[in-house]
Order: sequence, then C-alpha cells, then structure tokens
Amino acid sequence: MAGMLHWSAEYLGHVRPRVHALLAVWEARAAGIPDPLLRRLALEALAGKRFHCEGGGVLGGPSRDPSGALLAFVVPYQTLCDFLDSVTDRGPSPSSADLRLLHRSLLDALTLEPGEPVPEDYYRRHPPGRGDGGYLRQLVAACRDARLALPGERAVRPWLVALARRYIALQVAKHGPPGRRAARLQALHRALAAAGPRGAGRLYWWETAAAAGSTLGLFALLRLAAQPRPDPGLVRATYRLYWPWMGALHILLDYLVDLEEDADGGDFNFVTCYPGFPQLEIARARLGAIFGRISAQSRALPDGGFHRYLAQGLLAFYLADAKVRRQRLGRAAWELLRGAGPGAVGLWVASHWARSP
Repeated sequence: MAGMLHWSAEYLGHVRPRVHALLAVWEARAAGIPDPLLRRLALEALAGKRFHCEGGGVLGGPSRDPSGALLAFVVPYQTLCDFLDSVTDRGPSPSSADLRLLHRSLLDALTLEPGEPVPEDYYRRHPPGRGDGGYLRQLVAACRDARLALPGERAVRPWLVALARRYIALQVAKHGPPGRRAARLQALHRALAAAGPRGAGRLYWWETAAAAGSTLGLFALLRLAAQPRPDPGLVRATYRLYWPWMGALHILLDYLVDLEEDADGGDFNFVTCYPGFPQLEIARARLGAIFGRISAQSRALPDGGFHRYLAQGLLAFYLADAKVRRQRLGRAAWELLRGAGPGAVGLWVASHWARSP
C-alpha cells in the first residue's frame, strides 16, 4: 500500500504536470501545420488522446526516471502513434505500402543514431496537400534525442524494434479492406504465435492483435535503459510480461469502453470477437485471466509491485470512464476490479473522483 501511495503521489505531483507541459509544446507545433486536414487531425489527436501520454507517463516518475529522459521520449512517441492513427483512420485512404512508409517513422524514432538525419518525407507515396510543415519529422527527432539520452538504450533496442514491428503489422492489417480484415489479423496472430515469445499461442487471435497495439512495453523497457547496463534477464522478463499480457489488457480495456461508440460508427472492435453468449461475461473472464497472468509473472520481477500497480491502474482508469455506466457495464467492471484486489478498487475510486465534474 505504501508503494501505491508513493507512485500515485509522484504521478499526480510530477508526472502529469510534466506531460501536460510537453504536450503544450506539440500543440503549438501542430497548430502551425500548413495542410488544413493534417493540422486538424494532429490537434484532434492531441486533445482527444492525451490520456495515452498521461498513462504512459506513469512509467516515468522521478524515482524511476530521475533524468526525465523517459518522459521526454514517451510524449513525442505516443503523440506520433496517435497522429498516425488519426491520419490512417480519418485521412486520405492509403495503400498498404503507404501505411508501411508512414509508420516507418516509428522505427526511425527507435533506431536513428546520433547525428543521423531524419528521412525527408514519409508521405511521398501519398502527398497530403501542403504537407505537415515537418511535424512528423520533428516528432521522430525528439524521440531519437530522448532515447539516446538513456545510457542503456542500445541493450533494449532489439526488443523495442520487435514491438514496433508488431505495432506496424497490426496497423497495416487492421486498416486493410474490411472484408479481409479478420483474415489478415488471424494471419498476424499465427505469425506471432509461431515466432514470438511464449504465451502468444495461448491467446485468441484478436487478443494477440490487441496486444500488438500497446506502446506500454516500449516504455517499460526504456525505463530499464536508465541504467548503463540493464540486466539481460530482467529485460527479457519485462518484455515477456508486457508482450503479450500487459499489452492485451491495455488495448482490450480500451476497446471494451468503446463498444457502443464503435458500433455507432461502424468501426471494428476486438471485444466483439469473443464467441458465445453472454459475450460480455466471456470477455470479462478473459480480461480477469490476463490480469491473473500479469500478477503471477510480476512476482518474479524485482519491481513486480510496480507492474501490478500499473495493471490495476489500467483497470481502474478505463473502468471509471462514464461510458462504462452508459453502456451498463457496471457489473462486469465491478467483477474485474474486485478480482484485481483492493488496490484496483482504490485506484478506481480515485479515477472516478478525478473525472467527476
């Protein structure tokens, strides 16, 4: 309990204000994007998805990130992901080749060396009118500089690249022709289950796809890079905790609270893939089982209490959303929170209070 209180106080007193200050910088830059469509999409992503940066920032408190380099990476990288997601969803319809080129920026953010220039144009296959005024390249450069400030980043870089490649594969598969979307995501699951870490094969295909959409694993690994020589065993164990388990919990909760919204908009939602009746009860049981796996694997880590706190925080944050009550998901939410322990319930109360008008 003492750890939870400390991490929560650190988040509210330091992390959240710092994230907001960093986001303000990118809002100012987004406002200067010449192309009106890209400018609108960038500003909407920053306004509507800022909680993604706030959530990722939990990993960057001063007790774990005294230099501030991790937070300096989290905000532009998550902003980059959110911008690409908005461009892909709401912008001009790109081909698979266009999508891969656009998302190449995510790999460059993780691999560019000191002084190595950022590529000139990620849009060249699909010109966006007057362009973004360098916004995408500025985000990539900011990620590169913050990443290189972490002394152990080279030790975790291969793991970061593996996670980013999965994220890109998901985006390409998810945004293909609607009639072929499920088949493409199932093929992605088979590839990841065959070549990926232990545990991926025990997930449904939509759970594997959801796990690929989380950035939390990147941030957790970079947190270890604050040390000059991260322990290889700890890096591997952290990777296996976040891929696929923490990632799946994260994104499935995100889709759970958006069930009604996605149905109204005709958008694909992973939670609707659960079979049987009642579907919601099966989804709740699976989320509970995934949390249980996270809790069990966390015990083997020296900072396992913090990772369990993060998983409880994911449950608390998403299940405190007003959309849960509106969609009559209260019973499922309570069962999940109760199963995750008193800490999750306490964090839910705090999240609910923070969102109250």
